[in-house]
Parts: sequence; structure tokens; C-alpha cells
Amino acid sequence: MNNPTIYAVDFDGTLCENEWPKIGRPNIRLIEFLKAEQEKGAKIILWTMREDDLLDAAENWLFDKFDFMPDAVNDNLPSLKKAYGNNPRKVFANVYIDDHNAKYGVCTELPFSGIPGGVADGL
Repeated sequence: MNNPTIYAVDFDGTLCENEWPKIGRPNIRLIEFLKAEQEKGAKIILWTMREDDLLDAAENWLFDKFDFMPDAVNDNLPSLKKAYGNNPRKVFANVYIDDHNAKYGVCTELPFSGIPGGVADGL
């Protein structure tokens, strides 16, 4: 696969139920989907607010319980950093999977009430 699909996926509320700082029940369907995509050549970025010991716990949980290891964690893929010669703060992906996600089309439909102070309020 020359240009693999890149998925950036959140942890709390997405890969597992949100019980932060604990780890909630797993989203088996999503984990299995991402593993299957990774086996087909897709790249997976764990994209989470967790840091330090809480991040280590999340990574270990994914690997120990599901034999699942993302290709990058809170970072761009090494191949993209090399290709573009930089590493911007925004993680690049083709698909972002997050419990706080809104699709672009939804955000452009007026009135949009999904975000207080957002498009519907003229911002």
C-alpha cells in the first residue's frame, strides 16, 4: 500500500468507556476494526490527552489485552516527519476517531448548535 490510510484514534471514551483516570470497558468492535485495518496496511496513531504513567497504562492495556500496538502515539508517523522534514503539532491523519468529534458537514450546516459560541453565534 503506497499511501496507507492513517487513523488517529482517541483513548478515553473511544477505545474504551470514559472512566478517566481509570481505563473503562473496551470498545471491542473499534479495537478489532483498527487491528484489521492495520493488518491491511493502515497506520494507527493513538491520539489522547493521557500523559506519563496514564499514557503508559493505556498503551500497555492495548498491547497486553488485545495484542494491539499503534504505529505512533501522540505524534505524527515517522515516515511523514521524514518526508516533510518537520513535525507540526497537529497530528496528520485521514480519519480522526474521537468521542468529541463532529463531521465537517455537520459544522457547516446552519444553524449549528453543537458548540456554544460556534457558527450559530456568528463566530
